[in-house]
Parts: sequence; structure tokens; C-alpha cells
Amino acid sequence: MSNAQSPDALKNLVLFMIKLAILGLVLAFAWFYLVDLPLQQAAFYPPLNTGFT
Repeated sequence: MSNAQSPDALKNLVLFMIKLAILGLVLAFAWFYLVDLPLQQAAFYPPLNTGFT
């Protein structure tokens, strides 16, 4: 009986790991586009020193 349950448990574990990987990928892309990319673009343009003319 345990042999019949083992492949099912392994299948569920593999599906869980795949879903977890997809969730991590989505969160990583969201974090990059919402947090990291705006900070990188803001740092690309240095402030102008207009006080020294």
C-alpha cells in the first residue's frame, strides 16, 4: 500500500516545487521592475551642480 502512495507523494512534491519556482520567478521579476529598475534609472542621471556658475 505504501508503494502505491509513494509515486503520488513524489508527484505532489514535484508539482509543489515547480509551483514554488514559478512563484519565485514572478516575484523576482516584479521586484526587479518595481524596485530595482527605477532605482537604477534614477542613479543613471546625476544631479546637476547649478550653484557653481
